[in-house]
Amino acid sequence: MARKYDLAICGYYGFGNLGDELICRALVEMAVGLGLERSRICVLSCDPHLTGSSLGVDSVDRWKFFEVFKALRQSRSLLLGGGGLFQDSTSLRSCLYYWGVTLLGRLLGATPWAFGQSVGPLRSKTSRFLARHALKACRVRFVRDEASRDLLSSMGLDSQILPDPVFYFASCMPKNFRSGSVLALNVRPLSGGENTAGLLFQAVKAFCDARGYRTRAICLCEEDLLELRRLGERLDEAIVVKDIKDIASAFEDVRYAVGMRLHFCLLALLFRVPVVAVPYDPKVRSFALSWDIPLWEKGADLGNLISKAKVAQDDEINSARENLTEGFAFAIRKTLGDECVGARS
Repeated sequence: MARKYDLAICGYYGFGNLGDELICRALVEMAVGLGLERSRICVLSCDPHLTGSSLGVDSVDRWKFFEVFKALRQSRSLLLGGGGLFQDSTSLRSCLYYWGVTLLGRLLGATPWAFGQSVGPLRSKTSRFLARHALKACRVRFVRDEASRDLLSSMGLDSQILPDPVFYFASCMPKNFRSGSVLALNVRPLSGGENTAGLLFQAVKAFCDARGYRTRAICLCEEDLLELRRLGERLDEAIVVKDIKDIASAFEDVRYAVGMRLHFCLLALLFRVPVVAVPYDPKVRSFALSWDIPLWEKGADLGNLISKAKVAQDDEINSARENLTEGFAFAIRKTLGDECVGARS
């Protein structure tokens, strides 16, 4: 049967988290760059109207079974597109959802493949089974870090490491060569009553007050802003970045960056801002270690860490983007075949 779509993309999209939205946009743009038509791409989203209109592709409600069923039945492949989809940090729900979508896609003839994944933590036997069962079915598996590759290897699954899909936007991010007077901060809520954000805020305020820096919170979603309000601390400025076009202004005049979210740290790299990461999650620790980013943990001297923070070099960033795009081209051709992509590129 002739299928309407070449690619159905499934991830944590439409929830207002900038990092995941940038992943989705990067995957779509890389696919289009290889010759796929936007009309041949469909995205499963919590907000299909916003996703479809912003990316110029079809989008369906990820929570409506029959819409997902129809999209997968009409697609040649299912892309598990980036981020930490298979993890049980809070519950089994994430693993169950993406396992279910992958199983449905297989039953309907949409070949599954995985790209840009961070896998784990998988603390329970059930979540480990679900992740292995879904990822084993993928024609290709690309992960973002060594920890994910090692975890998959322990489950008998091979995978390859490539940079996060958001590195695709390296060429369109202006380089921040100015010595600004702003320290950019990113905090996010954590489960279990941890006070990491509060302790980090105190360390940042002490550093900035001693050196005369202004503080700017860069929030990648509304829950980051809510966490700041919960802390009850005052900053000079707080920005919620909701779209790619607003990122440059958020990082304007930023001299240093300290943050919890992986994509906040990644964007700081792209803007050539020295950054310190807070490893609240294994994926952040792995990312920071791979880019030689200092890690702040409770009790650490923030000033000392900031002095060690380095600016990412152009050749490092360009190499990451090149490796990413080459790997994506390999993966999509492996899944769809040269005749589909190559004929249009």
